[in-house]
Amino acid sequence: MRKLAYLLITGVVLLSLGSGNAFGQATASATLQGTITDPTGAVVGGATVTITSKDQGWARTTTTTDTGLYRFELLPAGFYSLKITHTGFASASVDRAELLVGQTTTLDFQLKPGQVSETIEVSAQAPVVDTEKTQVGLEITPNDVNSLPLNGRDFGNLAYLAPGARPVDSYDPTKNRIAVFGINGSSGRNVNVTVNGIDNKDNTVGGPVMQLPLGAVEEFNISTQRFSAANGRSEGAAVNVITKAGTNNWHGGLYYYDTETALNANDAISKENKAPTPQFSRQQFGGNVGLPIRRDKDFFFFALEREREQTSIPVDATAFKELTIVKNANNPLMTPDPATTIPTPYFDWRYSGRYDHRFNGQESLFVSYSAQENTGDNDQSTSSNDLTAGNFTTNHLIISNATVTQNAAAVTVQITGTADYLSVSAAPVTATLFADASGNAALRPSTRCARTTSRN
Repeated sequence: MRKLAYLLITGVVLLSLGSGNAFGQATASATLQGTITDPTGAVVGGATVTITSKDQGWARTTTTTDTGLYRFELLPAGFYSLKITHTGFASASVDRAELLVGQTTTLDFQLKPGQVSETIEVSAQAPVVDTEKTQVGLEITPNDVNSLPLNGRDFGNLAYLAPGARPVDSYDPTKNRIAVFGINGSSGRNVNVTVNGIDNKDNTVGGPVMQLPLGAVEEFNISTQRFSAANGRSEGAAVNVITKAGTNNWHGGLYYYDTETALNANDAISKENKAPTPQFSRQQFGGNVGLPIRRDKDFFFFALEREREQTSIPVDATAFKELTIVKNANNPLMTPDPATTIPTPYFDWRYSGRYDHRFNGQESLFVSYSAQENTGDNDQSTSSNDLTAGNFTTNHLIISNATVTQNAAAVTVQITGTADYLSVSAAPVTATLFADASGNAALRPSTRCARTTSRN
């Protein structure tokens, strides 16, 4: 109880120092459970179950109940090994089991009589369907993130693969370059996105606020129907994203992508105007690195991504002729001269860092910080505009969190912030302590910050 009070006081203090909100970790973690039986089908109580992270080396242990049940909650998504021991039975083990974010994986085992020193390797296959939930959706695994082609390296494009999802036009002109999708015919404004359990939803117009470096995305889950109240805050879809963490092994990568105008075909409007191929030059480059600071204890991960884009919109032939007539009539408002193309340059930085620390097998901490800074010109222009109707968009976005997990009491406190450097409209933030039927406790705000992300 003293430790619970300490965690809550820490959360309130950090919240008062400027954090935007605080709420639980349930949607950003995985759960493993199962039943242990003997060859006759009778349950085995008192068996010791040990789970070990394949990536970070830490271990957690529990004991089966009188009904043979075991359960591990608030596990980071990833790969684990599992070992079950009990006096009078040979040990059973699984070398590699994958746990996915937002899902409850059930693995049942049957112990055979024998010496504890004997070990029986079990080829356990996680069920395809999560039998604990009725939600409809799609799990985007780390392999999907790494292998599937993405235009613009926006992980939101992968959401199009979910049942009922489809790409829709942006409802916010400041987010024309963010993948927007709707569910079951909706506009996409009712989609709630979280990153590491942190709200990434625009409270002004709806939908996601910012993009992450693709190299920082570990996996995510999109629930389109019948998702639980743990997700909440949306009648459209719930998207839970988790970022990568460092491991006991050094890993990283570099990349560079280049698209040039000379390699593109001309479009119909430009051909009609007898104009050259519209400019489209895009370079995307960056990298990421993950490493151990102290083996099995401290880990670090960082990803950086840069995009430079020089593009343009071909002006409709009729619109160009009409604008030229107005200009020739010495209209003082026609400055600059009508042009056959409207330039739409775009420059973007995305970066994300994460630090993980294990106090012991029962307690852990991780801090993450992600930011996006971009500028773009004429994103709100169309093929019938001229350069007198120019506009620009500038976004500076941050999403961050500090999460302390105390597994013995199943307590998680998160302190998070989302800010826009251009315009911040802060609402009073009040925190509320809540606990669910499982004994999980956390601190939640009643209100949070709202922001505006552009100037025209």
